[in-house]
Amino acid sequence: MPNTIIYPTINLYLYDLKEGLGEDERKVAQNSQEFWQKIDSNLDEKTLTPKHKNTDADIIQLLDTPYHQFPAPLDGWYYPLQIGDTYALQVNYSGKFNPNGKFNDDAQSLDEKPFYQLQQEILQKIAHKIGTIGQTWVLSGKLTGAKTESEIEKIALESYSQILTNSNWQRDIIGKGTLLGGTLFELWYRPENTGLTAREFWDKFRQESHHILIWLFPDNQTPDEMRQNIQFLYYDFLRLFQYRHKIIWAYHQSLYHKSLLKKEYIEIQPAINGIRQLTQAIKNQPINLTQIQKTLSDSLISLSDYTLALNYLENQGRTIEVNLRNYEERINYMIKKYPRSDIKVIAKFSSEIYGAKYHRQVVSDCQNFQPGLTLLKNMNSTIQGIINLEQTKSDRALDDTIAIAGIGVSLSGLTATAISIQQPPPNSYTNFSFLASPVFVLSFLPSAPFLIILIYRLFHSQKK
Repeated sequence: MPNTIIYPTINLYLYDLKEGLGEDERKVAQNSQEFWQKIDSNLDEKTLTPKHKNTDADIIQLLDTPYHQFPAPLDGWYYPLQIGDTYALQVNYSGKFNPNGKFNDDAQSLDEKPFYQLQQEILQKIAHKIGTIGQTWVLSGKLTGAKTESEIEKIALESYSQILTNSNWQRDIIGKGTLLGGTLFELWYRPENTGLTAREFWDKFRQESHHILIWLFPDNQTPDEMRQNIQFLYYDFLRLFQYRHKIIWAYHQSLYHKSLLKKEYIEIQPAINGIRQLTQAIKNQPINLTQIQKTLSDSLISLSDYTLALNYLENQGRTIEVNLRNYEERINYMIKKYPRSDIKVIAKFSSEIYGAKYHRQVVSDCQNFQPGLTLLKNMNSTIQGIINLEQTKSDRALDDTIAIAGIGVSLSGLTATAISIQQPPPNSYTNFSFLASPVFVLSFLPSAPFLIILIYRLFHSQKK
């Protein structure tokens, strides 16, 4: 006899990034457009409240009414919010109302794959798009008749297989607990990275990973009590899953920036080795200032790129830290709010296995790449020092040359003046006989040593 379930329901919690670090207005507008494309295509844009443009508030309701109902006879709705720098969308769907317009509380056979049908219709509603940060599927329903623990798990397994085609219960199960009288299972499927880059793998991860909660209520709860209990958790789940997916998103972004830093570090090694050789060669041979200035320009670009990537990596670490703390605080709040429940299973995410591990890894990566920044700064300082030294040498040589030439010219002029006053002026301006005169020849004698030095310096500098 097939297992049956009453009022099977799916709540999808989907999250998009509203505004990332360093994104301009065009990108922010694009993020907004992509989020609204997940909402019902029949949604009238005029019904959207302009409050979503206010970036100061922490939580902003994006519709004039809290819920946007699906058209009759569909039993479902959208609930979009802006939470800080994140768009959140909750999609609730339970199939169709009964012919009287009431909730359909008839038992449904799991063989008919009700959860698969609900998921497909939700995907159609959101145009088969996924969250840019992530999403969680919460499956719920009321059991028919008394069930043993193993029977409840079997129903959960069957429900899970309807959502994920390549499901593997033993591989994906995180654990189980209890919540408001129902049995709660948490599962998480994560694809493997088969040689993809960090950015490529994140795209694959977003498409293929599935975080799923299955919440099955006992037969002794009425359908109305079950619906009320599920409603109690709407906001808690909305915030909790936001923190969870923000942590996972930030961790995968950190892997991308880590790969950039590795690449930058490898690319600067030849420049570092070149500077080491240059500092040794400067003692024995002249330096090409044009080439060394180009090296400085290139290294400044490397420093800028490296610093930017390291700043982004550190920012992802802070994002994980803040959301990990928020996740833990929300869990503690829920433990106090629902004292008869056992939600250790969803508290595991903040443990060393997941969230805390991610945070520790990013902190370690930041520390490992920090010396590279110091190395780049020191390299730039070394190059600039070499340039300053060579320019100082060049300026000093030029000053000496000018001084020598000036002294020679001055002495020559004085000599010529002193001797010329003893000679009669030429008869005409076309008379060049003075070139052979003793006065003209004698005027060069005081400046001759300086001219020789000047010629030697010029010749020696050309050889360099």
